[in-house]
Amino acid sequence: NGHELLAKHQRQGTERHFIESHENMQQQQMMMESMQQQMMDASMMQLMQQVESAVDDEMNRMENLTEDDLAKIRANRIAEMKQKAAQQQDWAHNGHGSFSKIVDQKDFFGCSKQSQRVVALFTRESNRYGQIMKEHMTNLAARHMEARFVWVDAENAPFLTDRLNIYMLPTIVCIKDNKVHKQHNGLDEIDGSGKYSTGMLEYLLHIDEMLDEAPLYDQEMREEEEELADLDLDH
Repeated sequence: NGHELLAKHQRQGTERHFIESHENMQQQQMMMESMQQQMMDASMMQLMQQVESAVDDEMNRMENLTEDDLAKIRANRIAEMKQKAAQQQDWAHNGHGSFSKIVDQKDFFGCSKQSQRVVALFTRESNRYGQIMKEHMTNLAARHMEARFVWVDAENAPFLTDRLNIYMLPTIVCIKDNKVHKQHNGLDEIDGSGKYSTGMLEYLLHIDEMLDEAPLYDQEMREEEEELADLDLDH
């Protein structure tokens, strides 16, 4: 009996110790979470103060601008606009703004030297996926003057297809500063089924540093979010 009582006390002591240890762990976990929350709150407060301070500084700077300062800002803005307009004219002169076919292989090297950024599509007339991509690129060419968009009939350009190691159609070759910057063989990096939007292609070329921005993609994402939000509301 004495042994049984001793064993019972030991069991109870072990259970109590286990419960106390578990409670201590829970308390420590709660304390850690509380400290993390406090640190996040403090960090957020500091960030808000920095933003407020930056806004105040900007407001003060704007209030203290003299006529000369405003004249300089206007002059700089006009100079920027003139520079952009000249660049747009230069791009248009070099064939930017439209999606054109490269007939002679030598012209491919010419446009690669002439334009800083060239997006070249290699396909053939009978390729269904190539025809779909040509439609998307025609749209993008008109929207993005910063890059030259061209296409090459791979069947009539054996030297180029061999030199660029093009083994799948359609293939997108991105040329930057007269060098191959990126190359996409086939559609796998966009959508292998061919069911992709102009915005998705735009985003891929933006990631490739061929396009400055991807406004079509951003718009498509916003519309998709709105549609999902409407679905949630319906439920």
